[in-house]
Amino acid sequence: MSDFNISTRYASALLSLSEEKKIFDKVSEDIEFVFNTFFASKEFRIFLANPVIDEIKKKSVIEEIFVSKISSDTMNFLLFIINKGREKYIFQVAKRFIELRDKKLGFVNVEVKSALDLSEDQKNQLTNRLKDYTGKQVRLKYKIDSSIIGGFVARIGDTIIDASILQQLKSLRHKFSEDYSLINLN
Repeated sequence: MSDFNISTRYASALLSLSEEKKIFDKVSEDIEFVFNTFFASKEFRIFLANPVIDEIKKKSVIEEIFVSKISSDTMNFLLFIINKGREKYIFQVAKRFIELRDKKLGFVNVEVKSALDLSEDQKNQLTNRLKDYTGKQVRLKYKIDSSIIGGFVARIGDTIIDASILQQLKSLRHKFSEDYSLINLN
């Protein structure tokens, strides 16, 4: 079974369980915290994936880190994953849970790169346009990338909207080179 299928299976199970027990909001908050903790520490992810370290030690570390910060239901779920020998997937399960939750709630995450920091007015305009484009609520994450010269590049999942000056210059260069090659052929 692929990593994606494993993470989807566990994330879907947790999503269903949290809805069934009416603890969806708390579990969502917990999983965000778990995801951020794993995201911040590659060493922690490597530790859990290490087959040499025994299950008891892994459970002990998970409990030490999370016991006072997440609900007992979420903690039991993490321990269940370890019991099943799938601890190396906890990070992917948390990530997949967040994706499934966002899809269920009608949210889409968009990464926007711009050459300069955008004003609040520009951010609002971009948010509204992306809401119209996706038909969903939009969560924007901004990054500065001076290499794009101006404009912006938005990434929505696998889709990229490139409205950068760099892209426009590349398009012009390509068009001019095509026109030049047509003139030389005649």
